[in-house]
Formats: sequence, C-alpha cells, structure tokens
Amino acid sequence: MQILVGIAGLSLAVLIYAWAYGRVHDPAAPAWARGQFFASAASLFATSLAPIGAGYLTAGILWPDGLSLVWGLPVAIGAVPLVWIVARRLLRRGRDKAHSPLTFTRGMA
Repeated sequence: MQILVGIAGLSLAVLIYAWAYGRVHDPAAPAWARGQFFASAASLFATSLAPIGAGYLTAGILWPDGLSLVWGLPVAIGAVPLVWIVARRLLRRGRDKAHSPLTFTRGMA
C-alpha cells in the first residue's frame, strides 16, 4: 500500500508542477495564473508533496507487504510512463504558445 501512496504523491507533485509551469508561461493564461502568488503556491505544494511521496515509496520498497507486491509494482511501472507523457504535454503547452509565430505577430500589432 505504501508503494501506491508514494507513486500517487510523486505523480501528483510532478503533474502539479507541470500544470503550473504551463499556466505561468502561457501568454493567454488568466490573470490569476500569471502572478507570483500562484507560482509560489504551486511550487510550495509540489515541493512539499514530493518528499512525502518519496518517503512512502522508499518505505514500501524496503518493507513490502502483500498488497504492495501485487498492486504497487505494476501500478508504478504503468504510472511512470503515463505521468511522463502527461507532464510533457502540460509543460509544452506554455512553451509552444510562448514561442509560436502567432503570439509574436499578435505582440507586435
């Protein structure tokens, strides 16, 4: 069970950071997403959640129980590529819009 909680914590931390990064760097983002308060709150939440997830994952690997071995490892193996794909899309959302030619011409007009 601890492996599942650890993977969920780490995955959530990565996805929150990627979502916030994409929002902050998106030129069409709402006003609440462009401020320093939003960036600081998202970073604080992600950096607080990551060590908790890492601790649960480590505890689950060091002291596995039956549920961790049956469900935890397969979920971990499946969750890592899924989180990687989703996080890259969330990160790319802000990066692509910031460097697109439409954004550049719109800014010049």
